[in-house]
Amino acid sequence: MKKKIIEFPWEILMITVFTVMSVTACSRYTINFDEFYTMHWNRCSWAEFFYEVLHDTSPFLYYYMIRPFSILTGQNIFMARLFSLAALLILLWSGGVFIKKNHGRKAMFFYLAIMYLNPFMLQKSTEIRMYVWASAFTVLAGIFCYKLLVSPARRQWVGFTLFSLLAACTHYYAVLTMVFLYLGLFIWYAFTHNKAALKSWLICSLTTVIIYLPFLLIAVFQIRESNGGWIHEPDSRLAPLKELFYSSVAGTEILYLTVMAVSTAASLLLFVRKKGVAYYWSFICCSALWGITAFGVIFAAVVKPIMLSRYLIMPVFLLFLGIGPVIRHTGKYLLLPLCLSFFLISAIQYKSCVETLRTDHTVDTITFAQEHILEGDKIVLVSGDDYLYNCTFYYIPQAELYYTGSFDPQRLTREENLTEFWFFDNGNYLNPEDVQKAGLRSESFGPYQFGYIHINIYKIRPLSQKVTSPS
Repeated sequence: MKKKIIEFPWEILMITVFTVMSVTACSRYTINFDEFYTMHWNRCSWAEFFYEVLHDTSPFLYYYMIRPFSILTGQNIFMARLFSLAALLILLWSGGVFIKKNHGRKAMFFYLAIMYLNPFMLQKSTEIRMYVWASAFTVLAGIFCYKLLVSPARRQWVGFTLFSLLAACTHYYAVLTMVFLYLGLFIWYAFTHNKAALKSWLICSLTTVIIYLPFLLIAVFQIRESNGGWIHEPDSRLAPLKELFYSSVAGTEILYLTVMAVSTAASLLLFVRKKGVAYYWSFICCSALWGITAFGVIFAAVVKPIMLSRYLIMPVFLLFLGIGPVIRHTGKYLLLPLCLSFFLISAIQYKSCVETLRTDHTVDTITFAQEHILEGDKIVLVSGDDYLYNCTFYYIPQAELYYTGSFDPQRLTREENLTEFWFFDNGNYLNPEDVQKAGLRSESFGPYQFGYIHINIYKIRPLSQKVTSPS
């Protein structure tokens, strides 16, 4: 009976459960700022698309991947989120199979648990953003790094070079992560006096640099174009890491940071004691996170802040992959409570996600717009929350938007020549007396919602025009 329990395909069950949870989260209608820009660029002409991607602060690859997929799926937000979910499955499946084969089922189970059952994964795996794809390429590069340390061969070098480039072309912090893998390979071959492997490493490195050089020039251009004003000074040295693991459960970030720090120390200790290549690889994977964090802290102190919590997702996932050899030596009675803690935290996060989905009525606003707002209709928004503007712009493309500092009907009629328009009131700005003084009348269509923003929709018409009740 015990043997049957051990041999049960837990990885398939876990990945299936994770997939169901993510698909549920993908079904939300609201879009955040970054998702809005991604989907907006997918609807632009190719010329505008190339321009926007060039002037963004991220590498090009993800946008070139998502655009044709988005076009084929009719610009559907749900399908665009499933595109991110595909990268999640690569993370879970490839990493799980690799760890199971090389470090045992116990390490595989823990990898799947910590990889998915963490506070930020349910959000990032269902965002129309590049982070999970960059992480998938990073993890695959880490897998090939292990194979190169164990028995370097041509196909391993090709795979390592390919996935390193894919990761680097998806996010700039993946470039920093790859530096640790390349450096780790060089140090190992140099100390073991493996001249043949050093020659292959040199060819691989030169190939990577030559291919990536044009994109490096683009990176310099993008960095100079952006002032990075949205990146603020962190309130502590570990703040970016802590922010990844914040949840409604107090102390969650301490739990995950402790696991990562102890795993890093254990990988170094095991390598010093056993001199095994697996433990050296484990330490390389773990050290990338702490090295990049230290770099970000020093750069922020000397120049300016350049690091956000989400930029560390790639090295965090590489660390999760790399602790496989450490977990192999960890007792199951310690791992089981840890996995149960991860499960509890994730379950609470998922419950919150489902509750958000239940209370969100964005779809009602979209349906109303499709039925009532016609091509060329004008919509007035009061500035102050760009999220409302983004949602309105994306979901109601047939309308013309007027973004104003205050709702002044007389000014709108006099300066903007607006005599009939929709008003999305997100702050009780409408005063019937002011509307009437402008020779207009307001018709209320009731309360609606765009994500976390609640609005009242009004149709403003001339006083002389007949009002039709909403149907």
